[in-house]
Amino acid sequence: MSNTTFKQNPFEKAKWLLLIIPLLYVVLTMGYPLFDIICKSFKGKDGFTFSFYTKIFTEPLYLEVLYSTIKIGLIVTIVCLVLAYPMAYLSVVAKSKKVKTLITAGVLIPYWVSMLVRIFAWQIILQNNGIVNQALMFIGFVQSPAKLLYTDLAVTISLVHILLPFMFLSLQNSMKQIDLNLMLASKIMGGTRAYGFIHVFLPLSKAGMLSGSIMVFVLALGFYIAPALLGGPDNMMLSNLIEVSMNNFNWGLASALSVELLVIVYLIIAIAFKFTGNIFVRDI
Repeated sequence: MSNTTFKQNPFEKAKWLLLIIPLLYVVLTMGYPLFDIICKSFKGKDGFTFSFYTKIFTEPLYLEVLYSTIKIGLIVTIVCLVLAYPMAYLSVVAKSKKVKTLITAGVLIPYWVSMLVRIFAWQIILQNNGIVNQALMFIGFVQSPAKLLYTDLAVTISLVHILLPFMFLSLQNSMKQIDLNLMLASKIMGGTRAYGFIHVFLPLSKAGMLSGSIMVFVLALGFYIAPALLGGPDNMMLSNLIEVSMNNFNWGLASALSVELLVIVYLIIAIAFKFTGNIFVRDI
């Protein structure tokens, strides 16, 4: 018995390599760079300083960009939730498998197209002689092309298009775990279909709404390509401001902005877990 145990010990120890190697990879590729960024955010020409954080929290430009970033992130999250919820609901409760497949495919197929291609497509659609402006002038809504490109609206539309599948999949996964017989029980007890949806189905899908909203909001906060191509210099988000600071070799300011963005993301996640009572873990 002891000989068998002794022979197995080398193999038991070798199993730790499955954990050590990925952890080492994460530390080297994420942990150390993150630590270095935090250090750079406190390092000025004369050594340790808080000047970069003082600058980003006092100067109007940086506060305006922070406000714009959070505003766009919230709008994108709300629009994605409003659009994705009915599609996810139909993809779960529809009796026809063809309808379910069609809805899911309609949401996911555009996601298979390159993100850069989709953003350039929105540039063409929203430009002055694009299809949207042509349609608006044709129906007489505007007399001259409206400024749609290089605005917050263009960035919001693009981000909704890109991030919608994340919300849809999160909602769909949560809704699939709901027993639809509960809706039938509500109907048997005298409740209308609307009553059953509002008081039974909607609360049970809360985990999907929260997880999808957090995912979309966090991704929207740190998005770079869409604001860079559709927002322009007057409609920057934090990611674009970080890129500008790096191009100017202002590593301390870029690091401070990066830390600011990171802290916002972690605060959002912490608040979500605090007020939902760890609903994500309970549902699993």
